[in-house]
Amino acid sequence: MKITLLRKKMFWLPFVLLLIITGASAQNLTTVTGTVMNENGELLNGVTIKATAVGSKENFTTVTNEKGLFVFSKLKVGTSYSLSASYIGYDVNNATSISPAETGNNSVLIRLKPANNALNEVVVIGYGSQKRETVTGAISTVRAEDFNTGQINDPITLIAGKVAGISISNTVRSDPNASADFSLRGPATATGNNSGPLIVIDGVPGGDLQTIAPNDIASIDVLKDGSAAAIYGSRATAGVIIVTTKKGKAGAVQVNYNGYITTSTIAKAYDVLNADQYKQVGEKLKQTKPKTVIDDQGANTDWFDAVTRTPISHSHNLSVSGGNDKTTYYGSVNYRNNQGIDLRSAREFVNGTFRLNTKALNDKLEFGLIAVNSFDTRNFANYGAIAQSLNENPTYPIYNDDGTFFQHDVQYHLQWNPVANIYQNSYNTKEKRFLGTVNAAYHILPELTASVTYSLTKNDVLDGSYSDIHDYFQIINGTNGQASRSENNTTNNVLETTLGYDKGFGDHHLNVIAGYSYQDIFDEGFSAGNNTFVSNAYGYNNLGAGIALNNLNPADPRFNRSGVFIGSYADERTILAFFGRAIYDYKQKYLLNVSVRREGASVLGVDNKWGTFPGVSAGWVLSKENFLAGSEIIKFLKLRIGYGVTGNQGALNPYQSVVTIGPFMGGSQNGYLGNGTTGVWILPYGPTNNANPALEWETKYETNIGIDFNLLKDGWLSGSLDLYDRRIKNLIGNYPAQLPSQIQTSTYANAGEMDNKGIELLLNAKLVSNKNFTWNLTATGAYNKNEIISVTSDQFHGSAVDVTRVAEGVTIQRLAPGQPVAVFYGPVFSQINNNGKWRFKSSDGKEIGRNSLGPEDYAYLGNSIPKYTYGLTNYFSIGKFDISILLKGAAGFKAVNGKRMFHDNLTYYARNNLFTSVLHTNLDDAPVFSSYYIEDGAYIKIDNLNIGYTLPFKSTYIQNIHFYVTAANLLTLTGFSGTDPELQINFYPPDLSQETDDGPSLESNYDYYPSTRVFTFGVDINF
Repeated sequence: MKITLLRKKMFWLPFVLLLIITGASAQNLTTVTGTVMNENGELLNGVTIKATAVGSKENFTTVTNEKGLFVFSKLKVGTSYSLSASYIGYDVNNATSISPAETGNNSVLIRLKPANNALNEVVVIGYGSQKRETVTGAISTVRAEDFNTGQINDPITLIAGKVAGISISNTVRSDPNASADFSLRGPATATGNNSGPLIVIDGVPGGDLQTIAPNDIASIDVLKDGSAAAIYGSRATAGVIIVTTKKGKAGAVQVNYNGYITTSTIAKAYDVLNADQYKQVGEKLKQTKPKTVIDDQGANTDWFDAVTRTPISHSHNLSVSGGNDKTTYYGSVNYRNNQGIDLRSAREFVNGTFRLNTKALNDKLEFGLIAVNSFDTRNFANYGAIAQSLNENPTYPIYNDDGTFFQHDVQYHLQWNPVANIYQNSYNTKEKRFLGTVNAAYHILPELTASVTYSLTKNDVLDGSYSDIHDYFQIINGTNGQASRSENNTTNNVLETTLGYDKGFGDHHLNVIAGYSYQDIFDEGFSAGNNTFVSNAYGYNNLGAGIALNNLNPADPRFNRSGVFIGSYADERTILAFFGRAIYDYKQKYLLNVSVRREGASVLGVDNKWGTFPGVSAGWVLSKENFLAGSEIIKFLKLRIGYGVTGNQGALNPYQSVVTIGPFMGGSQNGYLGNGTTGVWILPYGPTNNANPALEWETKYETNIGIDFNLLKDGWLSGSLDLYDRRIKNLIGNYPAQLPSQIQTSTYANAGEMDNKGIELLLNAKLVSNKNFTWNLTATGAYNKNEIISVTSDQFHGSAVDVTRVAEGVTIQRLAPGQPVAVFYGPVFSQINNNGKWRFKSSDGKEIGRNSLGPEDYAYLGNSIPKYTYGLTNYFSIGKFDISILLKGAAGFKAVNGKRMFHDNLTYYARNNLFTSVLHTNLDDAPVFSSYYIEDGAYIKIDNLNIGYTLPFKSTYIQNIHFYVTAANLLTLTGFSGTDPELQINFYPPDLSQETDDGPSLESNYDYYPSTRVFTFGVDINF
């Protein structure tokens, strides 16, 4: 491909290699000391002090100690120095200067005033940073001090409820191996592929949040609108999340230890029939169904209790940082050992991080190094067995009298011991992740800087699964033990070079950057499986011990090819880009940001390898105009407007635009080679998909209008309001192809459009602020309306697609023009008649039975993705105590509890256990999905409650000790009948090899992990 040739030519772009020879002359040196305090006269620890020689580039940096003192020991006598003092939460003080004398008083006092954080906050914008005051895009920032606390399995949950417009679902928070589901400003694609935002870690795009430890994160910036995200081009349609990790500060060595211990309890359990109730229902059914059989095995087992436990998890993080005015460092080690509330799941995580920043060549050369290495060992939960605990007959015992597991075969093999299934089946992985980044920046001129960054990411995953030879399904399927192993390796190389110009011209300020980006992602792996083992001794560690692999004799009674396979794969994608941006402001009152990215991707069709992604935004700070000057109410007011174009090439996998060759495994196209009885059947090869040279990325066109405000004295109330309209075109789908001229029946192509419109609101209020009591409030709210506009193009004509199977052949959601993604779809319920049978409303308003339903009687039953999301955080500081409470919720959507279809229906009595609700219902008819199962999914919950206490401590080695307790998912208010209304947010393409799949706002019947309350006790020690 042309792009491949271009990639090879441009990979080795020249690095900046400069050498400067400097000299210095000797001069008398002296010591300068100082003290820093706040407006209340309190001494401040950790303030960064920079001394810069007037008329020279010579500078020194230090930090204050716990007594607010700082020392410069090598300042030149008679030279004037300007002193700059900076500290989080305070305005920078640049008003102090000193000219050291050889003898006498060389000490200074510096006072810092509280900063207006909303304006002075530094925001990471991608390939640079800006003060919040001059930002023109829709960007939200959450600092480490505002993160959610407690057990964090997925770093994205650190900002749950903190950012307007981002939806984060963390229902299975007690599963240590589960990841949260999240989206920004609604669905990014109708197909579900790559529906999540682009992750950028320390400037490296395409990062994996599981690589880094939550304790190492300093801030998370969210680029929400198209103008802000356009600088990242073809991967930014769903937004961009920029993670910045911690780095060292000049001054004394800082040592921190943070550790906690966690446990969980069930937040909500289903009420299923106990043994007596089960027999009672059976006797009741016998009155109308005399042939009803009550399968009573004499026990009274709480199966859900049998598959769960009280988990104990613990985490430890130790970090060391420090440095001087030339070199700073940060290093940390994190260890986590987490248990799930089920009997099987566990995760052991070890992470090491090292970061070095240094200056050389008279501070003209800046060099940075980041190395992160993590190791994960995971044992995965058996969701199917947990779901089976709700199905299993309560009169069945767990064990036989001899200690073996009890099993009792029934029709369709629907009753199987879930405890046995958990212990006799295992699936685990060993994962290694490495992220290494080196960067160098050279200041050619004070206003001109060249930089280069190289990053290498390697993810290696080795997994294994094994089913015991005594497992129920191994016995009935005759496989006598089944094992498999697979390994998957991903290597991600990123090279980026930039040239930046930053200079002020009186009242004008200009920042310009131009850059080049190269990224290559290579995946490879293999897998193999075998069955028929004579012993469990090997587990999955000796696949060759299974007999089935080499048993090709169908006459052998042990012949069984189920789970026997071997395979491997490799694929590669490459991205090249040239980008530029100019940021201009006049008196920090009139603001302009213009960017463009020209990008090419190997996964696209040959006719559309390259695309252009422009972004433009402007701002007007009205509060600096004369008509608002001196206002007692409006302290800051900025109007923003932006427009940007981004893409979603992640919706495609490598080689979907070209013809690929592979074997026809089905057997219907086998060839015969030879004559008569001497010939053999051979496995033919041929095209496995159709080429589409016109295949291109999905493209989003987004307009955003917003205001930032700061009201009343000391910024008592601040926030932002944004309105957006994002139109996504060229939706990618697998569309029917014409035969001939095409070879396969479907082709990946672009057709259709989708729209998201919404409003986002952020409010910050300093309700009370004094020496003994502080009360701050942060509120976020968002509204999003999603709609699929069309699923056709001039070439390809799509139609509505039924998705989300709750049972074999039973779908409950749809992708359809004029409707939101994954809208619920089915018959309209009328009543359950006196005989316990379904009655529905036909399209003409008549009441009909289930056998009379036709396609014309189906209707759209409600959207599954929340229209409204909101969060409310209250923070209190009372003396040495600190308290934070996060309320989080969603509304404007419907939800379905799939378990009701099979546990609220008497017709399933002989197949599985039922909910206690059947004691008060007469429904006794084959399950039919309809509006009967549609529920209001709205909820509000106390998602995070944290109470901390800072122990007054005076020690040479310990600065402070902070104890805290956290409760997560403490209370949920909802009308939803399921375990938790905080369900899946995104629609993902179904796995057609499975009988069922999940969809947004569906609690599946066949997969289940209980919702839990999580309690954490921790300590944070600064040495």
